[in-house]
Amino acid sequence: MKKEYAIYPFRYMNITQRHDQGNHLPHWQNATNYSDKPWDEACQDEGRSYFEPQNDFEIEQILGLNGDTTTNSVRLKSVNKLYLPYKKEPEYLYLTLTHMNEDNLQQVYKGQILKKGTKILMEGTDGYATGNHFHTTANIGKYYGLLQNSNGSWCFVYEKSLLPNEAFYLDQNFNNIIYSREYAFQTVPQNEGVGEIVSRNENENQIEVIIPELYCRSEAGLNGKILGFAKQGIHNYTDKKNVDGYDWYYIGTGFIAYNPSWCILYPKKEITVDPIPDQDINDNSNIDEIVDDTNGKTNKIIEIIKKIIAMIKNMIQK
Repeated sequence: MKKEYAIYPFRYMNITQRHDQGNHLPHWQNATNYSDKPWDEACQDEGRSYFEPQNDFEIEQILGLNGDTTTNSVRLKSVNKLYLPYKKEPEYLYLTLTHMNEDNLQQVYKGQILKKGTKILMEGTDGYATGNHFHTTANIGKYYGLLQNSNGSWCFVYEKSLLPNEAFYLDQNFNNIIYSREYAFQTVPQNEGVGEIVSRNENENQIEVIIPELYCRSEAGLNGKILGFAKQGIHNYTDKKNVDGYDWYYIGTGFIAYNPSWCILYPKKEITVDPIPDQDINDNSNIDEIVDDTNGKTNKIIEIIKKIIAMIKNMIQK
């Protein structure tokens, strides 16, 4: 099964306040009990941008509506366990988003699944916000509640609070970096490879990838979305297209470009059958030759027998 990585869920990254700056510091620094580590995401900083998840999330809780004095917020849980930069094994990832405006928050409901690419939650200014943005936290483990710590800050408390670069990878095909605030993000790992390696089979069309970093793309051509690097080894291919000056071969997951420095082609072996020459059933020439040959041998035998008989007669007469 292909690994699913947690991708930073905003098309434009424009982090305006880190976890260790301004009013975010009291959320954790020197707190004797509850804490989280929030950051502010302003996206394009033009109007109101969307939270645009690249993984599926379920809405677990909505706060701030129907007389609730809490600043408008949602708690989200990933539908699948995701691979995070923080650890090797996949985990359910929990997010909180705060400051959405009332009219926007009313469009969602508890239990709703926000599929990859869903555009519904928008940054806003509800609560103590001076401009449109998302106040965001990322977490793993058990949720204990929205609790006020010893510093007087209200925190979404989980077993573990993650920094944005601990929770998310960047996808070069989706994320655009305006300001990362010096968080050291990793890009989606590419070295695991794309495609299925098979054994050499002369009865299949096959191509062997001989370099470690050959892009596999969703479509034939240099503008196709990069899916990762093709695994080194032999792949079956089922389609071929010529785009952007290259022959592209479909290896089941996507297309790879052919160059003799990158790949070795093994086209399917063509099976040829020699044609059987037409035989004229009325052509008796071979039969006549056989008969003639047989008759010749028979005559010689008869002659030999005759000579033997003559010799015996002569011996008797003497």
